[in-house]
Amino acid sequence: MKLGLNGLGHQVGTCRFGTDPKSSVLDLDCKAHDLDNLYVVDGSFLVSSAAVNPTLTIIAKALRVGDHLLERLRARTADSADEEAGPALARGSVSAELMMAR
Repeated sequence: MKLGLNGLGHQVGTCRFGTDPKSSVLDLDCKAHDLDNLYVVDGSFLVSSAAVNPTLTIIAKALRVGDHLLERLRARTADSADEEAGPALARGSVSAELMMAR
């Protein structure tokens, strides 16, 4: 069967997010319940699509997840920031924080 353009609208809902690991794959920060370092920030975290394009919602959630990841990196590297990254991390350099995550 060949799908027309209407059948390919907004693909969402393949990785539902929520608080219960039994009914969702991702937590509210779009992190996989079972894996500590897997985040999903495409449209699959949405349960369904409304009558409007979900792109802005997806972008907003991706930005929130990015902020969450920065906070997580800062918390993880706070103890060793002065020793390993020096002043770059103290200034809040995103590239320094990403290098520290490796």
